[in-house]
Amino acid sequence: MLYYKKYLILTLNLNKYIRKLVLIFFFILACFPYSFAQSVNVQEYQFISPIPGSSLHLPETSIIIRKGDLVDASTIDDNKVMVVGSRSGIHMGRLILSSDLRTLIFKPFSPFITGEVVTVNLKKGILTYTGAELMPIEFKFKLSKRVVTGKPGILNPELSRSEKIGNSTITSYQHSKLEYINKEFPLNFPEFTISISNNPFPGFIFMAPHSWSGKTAYLMIFDNNGVPIYYLRDSSIKYDFKKQDNGLLTYWDQIPKKYFAVDSAYSVIDSFSCGNGYQTDLHELLVAPNDHSFLMSYDPQIVRMDTIVQGGDSAAYVTGLVIQELDESKNVIFQWRSWDHFQITDATEDIDLTQHSIDYVHGNSIEVDYDGNLIISCRNMDEITKIDRQTGDIIWRFGGLKSKNNQFQFINDTITFSHQHDVRRLPNGNIMLFDNGNLHTPPFSRALEYQFDEENKIAVLVWKYNNEPVTFAPFRGSTRRLANQNTLIGWGNHSDRRAVSEVKADGTPVLEILFPDSLVNYRTFKFPWRTNLFVVNPDSIFFESVPVGDSASVVINIVSNSANDITITGFFNRDSTYSVEQSVPFNLPPYAQVPIDVKFKPVEDGFFADILHIQSFGESKGVAQTMMVSGRTDTIFSNLEDDYVAKEFTFEQNYPNPFNQTTKIEFRIADFGFVSLKIYDVLGNEVAILVNEEKEPGVYEIEFDGSRLSSGVYLYRLTAGEFSDVKKLVLLK
Repeated sequence: MLYYKKYLILTLNLNKYIRKLVLIFFFILACFPYSFAQSVNVQEYQFISPIPGSSLHLPETSIIIRKGDLVDASTIDDNKVMVVGSRSGIHMGRLILSSDLRTLIFKPFSPFITGEVVTVNLKKGILTYTGAELMPIEFKFKLSKRVVTGKPGILNPELSRSEKIGNSTITSYQHSKLEYINKEFPLNFPEFTISISNNPFPGFIFMAPHSWSGKTAYLMIFDNNGVPIYYLRDSSIKYDFKKQDNGLLTYWDQIPKKYFAVDSAYSVIDSFSCGNGYQTDLHELLVAPNDHSFLMSYDPQIVRMDTIVQGGDSAAYVTGLVIQELDESKNVIFQWRSWDHFQITDATEDIDLTQHSIDYVHGNSIEVDYDGNLIISCRNMDEITKIDRQTGDIIWRFGGLKSKNNQFQFINDTITFSHQHDVRRLPNGNIMLFDNGNLHTPPFSRALEYQFDEENKIAVLVWKYNNEPVTFAPFRGSTRRLANQNTLIGWGNHSDRRAVSEVKADGTPVLEILFPDSLVNYRTFKFPWRTNLFVVNPDSIFFESVPVGDSASVVINIVSNSANDITITGFFNRDSTYSVEQSVPFNLPPYAQVPIDVKFKPVEDGFFADILHIQSFGESKGVAQTMMVSGRTDTIFSNLEDDYVAKEFTFEQNYPNPFNQTTKIEFRIADFGFVSLKIYDVLGNEVAILVNEEKEPGVYEIEFDGSRLSSGVYLYRLTAGEFSDVKKLVLLK
């Protein structure tokens, strides 16, 4: 036993001695010039992060290794990797396999130390599913000498009231106070005007405006008539409020500096933030259907610019760009940094590289391309860059007016684009973007669409839209192509009151929203949307053949899906033909239902469609549920025998219903004559014409393709001579 104790003490002392030797060895190693030649077998791997031989990494960084083959998870353990810092020594941690079964991630239990060199060794013994052994590798990377924090006024000019453009300064103009469209809107709902509304595409507008002072911010969802169905008023600025592919709503919040996700009851259920020590930037979050997320970070570093440009600052505050992909468990499985692929001198000529603070990239959008790779917008380089999502390599560089690395030939566009935002790939393969136009002479903003030939590097301008008079938005802005080929444009920090435009392919405006000067917005979206905080049963009503001057009522139930009381504060609809016979406010208890009467009282002959808003509005938050109400008078049948109508004219319910993409409508007519079959949205706007011609008597089956429309309830009306009938169909995507 005494021998064993002496042996144990000797072993412990020896282990301490070995650890000291290891630390001394790596300290001496760090004193020598950093060498890229010390990497072993890294060329055998598809992706490694940090890139071997790279520098300017944060202490919290993880290590990502991907060969590309499926990995046998049973062969992975923490001892298969050895990570040693030249100052911090051996780092214990967890070696995990991402859900893609291809990506290895080592997460150290403790951060590295600034300025040190880190050596990574992946050992033998990890196997692929086919039984092949992953080749052992060794590589090194270097930490930043010191960690710096962001300065919002420099890194994100979107947060300030004005931004210098060349030698001028663009500020917002003053305008007279606007009145609400409807006096029943909540007191704290921001003031704006719908100046044009001419059958815009169905759906709801999503925005997150805030005051220039930054003291008041909103999340807003409202319809094409400006009627709110959701609002949140807060003191923390919000950005990029939109619906993700997985159905959740997300937004960036300035105070915690992260993205939050809410469900259809507007309850926060998730959050998203960058890993590896990086602060989450406001410009983009994409959540894929597999729950992977894409984020960006602005990465400030201290750089000796006097060694890069004449007159440069010896300790300049230079901001790089970091793009990350996180898996559903929020592990970083892909990381791309501008430090590894761009030069600081790639910035356009208006970015002064002799200043103390330099933002040379200013990324502002991420797009997952049709081939799974990434397209990013680099505003301060006038560049759109495509990145290989597997390797991190640059695939191409599409540069605008002052770009220094453009690889494409422009056709039909002599001025190209400048300091762009919101770059998107369209279903037809084209590229769409918002051209802020800062370096145009004179400056002006527009929406652009390029036909894109990646193989031959040719970009053909095939569509553009700019306002008359010209709108100039020096920063922010968005463009989105809608399913009916209309384009929704958010004008960012508009130089006039124009905040949102929806235009047809020929440039005809069908929707225009004017904001007061006190508010500014980042991006604008349009989505189908419906809350389930409380619902109505049934979710639509059709009043059949009510005589003019008479009335009919239907009882609906407002059903709560909440564990809390909900106060119903009011009802709103535009057509006085419909009314609700229920005093407000009233309480909707948790998981309970309350019946209300909806009355239809036509004062003239015709067909009437409207949207009933059931509102729960408070001082700082409001939620509304909507339902379709429609009805018709009986005048069209006054001179017809009932048995004639029943025997000679038939109008069937569409099948299937609900439907996805296509459905069939069958009808029979008795006499030769003009036949009209049209589709309407719930506001009575015509959205499709299926039949509009003379037809012989007989039975007809018409297929309706609703792929260009949003999910929702629509009406279809058949008119044949004196026969007319209306039915509803439900499109679900």
